[in-house]
Amino acid sequence: MKSRACIRRLRGLIAAAVIFILAGCAGAGGEAAPGLAPILQGPRTPDDVATRFLDFWKAGDYPAMYALLSPQSQAEVSLPVFQTAYQDALAIINPTEITYALLSSRIQGASAEVFYNLNFVAPVFGTIPDNERTMRLVQSGSGWSIAWSTMDIINGMVAGSRVDLSSRRSLRAEIYDRNGSVLVEQGGTMIALYGAQQDMPDVNACLDLLARVLMRHRYDLEQYFGRFNAETLFYIGEIDAETDAAEGQIIRDTCGVSSTFDRQTRRYVGYGGAAQVTGYISFIPQDEAESYADRGYASGELVGRTGVEGEFEEFLAGAPEKVLRVISPANVVLRELAGRAGTDPLSVTLTIDRRLQIAAAQAVVDAYNYAYPSGNWGSPIHSPGAGAVVLDVKTGAIRALVSFPYFDPGLFNPDTPALAQYPTWIADLQSDARQPFTNRVTQQQYFPGSTFKIVTTAAAASEGVMTEPTFDCQIEWDGRERYGDSSSPRFDWRRFELPESPFSQPAGLISMSQALMASCNPFFYEMGARLFLRGPDVLTGYARQMGFGAATNVTVLPEVSGSLPPTASVEQGINEAIGQGGVQVTLIQQARMVAAIANGGTLYRPYLVERIGGENGTAPIFEGEPEAAGTIGLSDEALAVVREGMCGVVSNTDLGTASFVFTEAAYTVCGKTGTAQSGRVEPYGWFVAYAPADNPEIAIAAMVEFSREGSETAAPIIRRILDAYFQQPYAPFPEWWNTVEYIPLDIPANQTGG
Repeated sequence: MKSRACIRRLRGLIAAAVIFILAGCAGAGGEAAPGLAPILQGPRTPDDVATRFLDFWKAGDYPAMYALLSPQSQAEVSLPVFQTAYQDALAIINPTEITYALLSSRIQGASAEVFYNLNFVAPVFGTIPDNERTMRLVQSGSGWSIAWSTMDIINGMVAGSRVDLSSRRSLRAEIYDRNGSVLVEQGGTMIALYGAQQDMPDVNACLDLLARVLMRHRYDLEQYFGRFNAETLFYIGEIDAETDAAEGQIIRDTCGVSSTFDRQTRRYVGYGGAAQVTGYISFIPQDEAESYADRGYASGELVGRTGVEGEFEEFLAGAPEKVLRVISPANVVLRELAGRAGTDPLSVTLTIDRRLQIAAAQAVVDAYNYAYPSGNWGSPIHSPGAGAVVLDVKTGAIRALVSFPYFDPGLFNPDTPALAQYPTWIADLQSDARQPFTNRVTQQQYFPGSTFKIVTTAAAASEGVMTEPTFDCQIEWDGRERYGDSSSPRFDWRRFELPESPFSQPAGLISMSQALMASCNPFFYEMGARLFLRGPDVLTGYARQMGFGAATNVTVLPEVSGSLPPTASVEQGINEAIGQGGVQVTLIQQARMVAAIANGGTLYRPYLVERIGGENGTAPIFEGEPEAAGTIGLSDEALAVVREGMCGVVSNTDLGTASFVFTEAAYTVCGKTGTAQSGRVEPYGWFVAYAPADNPEIAIAAMVEFSREGSETAAPIIRRILDAYFQQPYAPFPEWWNTVEYIPLDIPANQTGG
């Protein structure tokens, strides 16, 4: 015991000697350590020492604080232990500021007391008062110093106690569609399926079935199955209770399921078919832990990361009840420092129509899986993905939005069996060259090809540049002499059709509307040149007026603005007239433009949220409303020309480039095909439309990357989505998708397909 006391006394003498030596060095012209310099200057009254100690605390200068401790206190606690005690407590309180006010002091011989109030200012609790504190000091040969204890950190914090932050968060709220159907459900049942390939009656049949039910590209499932030996029991996938009731038994029989595991979790309806809309939840990323802590989150909590889950995190999660306490070593609450009442989570209701959303997602994945086995455009070596979006033409409300390939949002929830067993799935998704996390509807911009001829027709009709009653649409067009077009001769897309194609012959004499129906390239070369002579930026001016070249300001979703560069030459003007050159657009811009043509000219801001809250008869805290962002500025006459042309694309069996796709449809459609150069042999296949023709309800745009002509790829997909919308039997996909290999298109540079 005597030896320990001697050691403590020796430590104190050494600390005092260090301060004395540093003071002497400073007095002799030397420089003291920066953190100690303020200590060695000025008066050393108890109030002064307390002020210095608290100021050093505010600055986070723990060595300087420690230097003010009495030799006995320093002998009892080392600097690392002293510093850790403060840092551990403050890590829980998480103050942004510490303020204090000295009240009074009292000296009794060689001891003193300084009475003061202190406040912690924290993001979660605001100001946390810690009043009626007492700092005790002792006097020695070197002056006044602090007789320190843990109660100098927090009043009442005895040795060995700790600061504790407890929270209670309610269950996360649901996300609903416009009709009240669940899109994302908290506590939904998911059923994990396990089996071995040797027990599957037909592995190929199992792959086909899972690709359809789980909305996965069959190619991806093939790669996944290939990781396992025939006898290996592995995680096949997961289905929800709805799917289990409808198809669970056939899945078990076809895929040889030998065991299942049920769990309650956050369920995303559609297996990722709405992932770009809903987003997902996951652990707080390490690099964002501090910002989430400022918002009251504890480490290890799950938060919304993208889409609606991320954008409306504060409503879906609610605010947890928080209590900040001092806990004794025996787990007894010594003090309650602060508390914050929680708030109930609020559901978010979207403009999405669940039935249409799932049908659109199913249409796209089914198209890829049908066009994959033969090596046609659905193979990943050709088309990496596609997008489709459906808008209400009267409001701008988004009824469906899909971006393929999909990803399962449930993979990011740490309770998923897939993540537990195969963490490489997340890494595989993140490194996938097909970019499944990119929203192709709003985050990617593409050459529009012949769909842009809608804009060119509107500009030509408005500017009156077609002075003759008809135009002779032949296979070749030459603008060298009249316009100085160095890229002439240019050709109609019909030149590159197979001889047996109904579109292999020239369209002949046509009106302006018929030029749009037939997608006659020579007509639009001519109009592009004439519009350029009218003014270099006349055409792009109409494009801007019709919503291109700027973001639509769609709610929630990340977005790019497309591209409409200044037109510098007649060649560029001609290229832009057919949707090539520097013109690039997004799918949501295309759908909004078509909606404006259908509704009489109003460009609505696309929106996704119908309301927040409003359950059980309570008033919602937010309600989405249609918001007109402007008009496309076309006269009734110009609109009539464009509408006639778009309706003829589908209904005119002689000229319409998509008429064969909608044969025997029980509804009317007006649209436009597009086949745009992509920088590869495979073009972008477009189709945009509104329906029904006479009293339009929805506008739709779809684009299939690196595929074939829009009439061959995007149009059949939209046919299936419209079949679902009008609740009609599905028309079959083109048989050749599934029976022949990919045949490249031979379209020269700066030209376009139909």
